[in-house]
Amino acid sequence: MNLLRLRLVAIETWLHNLKPRYIIPLGFIGGLTLGVIARLWMRWIATDPEFTWGGTIGILAGFTLFFTAQSTVFFAVRKGWSRRSTIIVRILAIPFSMLLFSAQGAVMLPTVVTGSLALWRTSWPKLLRVVLGLVSLAIPFTVVSEIAEDFGLGIATIGRTLLFAVIYGLVIAVAQPLASRSGGAKSDRTGKDPVVATT
Repeated sequence: MNLLRLRLVAIETWLHNLKPRYIIPLGFIGGLTLGVIARLWMRWIATDPEFTWGGTIGILAGFTLFFTAQSTVFFAVRKGWSRRSTIIVRILAIPFSMLLFSAQGAVMLPTVVTGSLALWRTSWPKLLRVVLGLVSLAIPFTVVSEIAEDFGLGIATIGRTLLFAVIYGLVIAVAQPLASRSGGAKSDRTGKDPVVATT
């Protein structure tokens, strides 16, 4: 737990040292890149692989818009926008973020919601966060079980599983602007209200 906390602090420190003008472009590029990786992963786990432009564009758009929406909220916080303006941005970011969970992606929505709340709601009771974290593992366990059933146990299955964990682990990590109370502001992780960075 302490190691996870140290890593989260390190990530937050890096983000808050990042110049605001780079936040949204990096969110866009990061989302698009992860979308490409996710598309390749989905083909890798398919028992009957097929390519469609509609499906591919949907996946790329979902990840790109999700990351861009989160980075836009984080940008608003970093620039010190008013509370009202930041709330409006967060509300507008929700429908764009939800596009990631359309069609087949809908199955992962509960995992991302519970996982991001467990990770980023640092002022909530630890027991509640642990419960949310355990709940978030239910669907991934089912997905991994299906992959093992389709392809058997082996190095390739381990690779598919690890890539799956990386993809949605990054989605949960990036969801901080919507999942945390502060909208992505730096927290002191003592259970007190987060400290909003305005520089």
